[in-house]
Amino acid sequence: MTDNAVRAEWEPLESVRVHTPGIELWSGSLDPGPNLFENHVPPDQARAEHERIVATLEDAGVEVHQLADDLAAADALEDLVRESVSVRTDDGEEPGDVEGVLSSFDAREKLQLALARVTMEPHAETGAPGDGVPGGAADRDRSPATSLRIDRPISNVYFQRDTTILGDRGPILCEMYEPVRRPEIPIVREAWDGVGADIHYEMTGEPVEGGEFMPAGEFALLGVSAEVDGEEKVIRTSYGAGERLMADGAVGYEEFGLVRAPLEADRRLREKHDAGSRVMHLLGWFNIAAEGLAILDEDLARAAEVDVYARRGDGYEFDHSTNTLEYVRDEKGFDVIDVSWGERWPTNFLAVDDGVVVPLYEPDEDGAYRPEDNPTIEAMKEVGVTVLSDGEGLPRDALTNGAGGIHCMTTPIRRG
Repeated sequence: MTDNAVRAEWEPLESVRVHTPGIELWSGSLDPGPNLFENHVPPDQARAEHERIVATLEDAGVEVHQLADDLAAADALEDLVRESVSVRTDDGEEPGDVEGVLSSFDAREKLQLALARVTMEPHAETGAPGDGVPGGAADRDRSPATSLRIDRPISNVYFQRDTTILGDRGPILCEMYEPVRRPEIPIVREAWDGVGADIHYEMTGEPVEGGEFMPAGEFALLGVSAEVDGEEKVIRTSYGAGERLMADGAVGYEEFGLVRAPLEADRRLREKHDAGSRVMHLLGWFNIAAEGLAILDEDLARAAEVDVYARRGDGYEFDHSTNTLEYVRDEKGFDVIDVSWGERWPTNFLAVDDGVVVPLYEPDEDGAYRPEDNPTIEAMKEVGVTVLSDGEGLPRDALTNGAGGIHCMTTPIRRG
């Protein structure tokens, strides 16, 4: 098995890739919906929160890679900047030493420019007395100026998990369902090259995202389309994508389960609890905290049908169908902890070792941790799970307004 592979979610997390967000969040903060955010994500606040996540992972002994640094190691940043940052002039002359200035930027600054897709346009600006132009005067009616425009920035890239599935045979590059996220794929491809990893498989033609994947030793689960009135409804990953991963040898687990998104059950529960949806990805309602311990929403797991495929020789054959709760708890012998709807992202934690997790907690109005508001974290601690940091996790705030938690913000490079 390649070094860049994952057999089970509870294996020790040796190295992980993240992206601390920056100016590319501007559009997502000002206009959340088209950028797939739930609410505003202020860049400075988001950056500070993300830096705390990074520090917590490093304190746990995890080697944390920044996306920008992996791209620099692949010698890909300069090309990304040239492709994404443009300078427009009327006479075709580049204003000043743009290339020279860009070369002085560090890797993170270059990546922010590339993600923001900046266009710089020098032009003349008319000035006249009293018009608000500094220095405007009758004898000075033209002054040079420069406009910067951010054009369709790549604002979701801090959710590193979605673009790659790290399975038991190596990295699988995904095909993003939403067009706004598809420009992330070429960037992530280069980042894997920066850590010396070969892409084992690249999906084309069928949407699949990494937030749907959960490896569990002898088996793995992949969240796929809902089935409504006999018709497939793709949310982020199609059923056909799961079939392709098996048929093309992208994975080699003894069993591979395709979990139908429990869309109708999620709708009923959202109305009952006045809460947000949990079925964008499988990770929204299912995760594994330790070998033999699943954290899930029992109502959704009971409603979610799983088609189980067994490995036969070099391929897979359909074996049986059941619901996800019965498959995980009764067939595979996992203990389960049921989450509450009072918590927004209770399953979106990151396991850094067998029984060691970093979750995001629901803070009170002062940002403090209260056990009564975080029953899932308390339940994990009761069965012996170590919660980092300080037995509480980290407060959930602006970052999760992008519609995801700490698991979504990280992609493993290596588990040991």
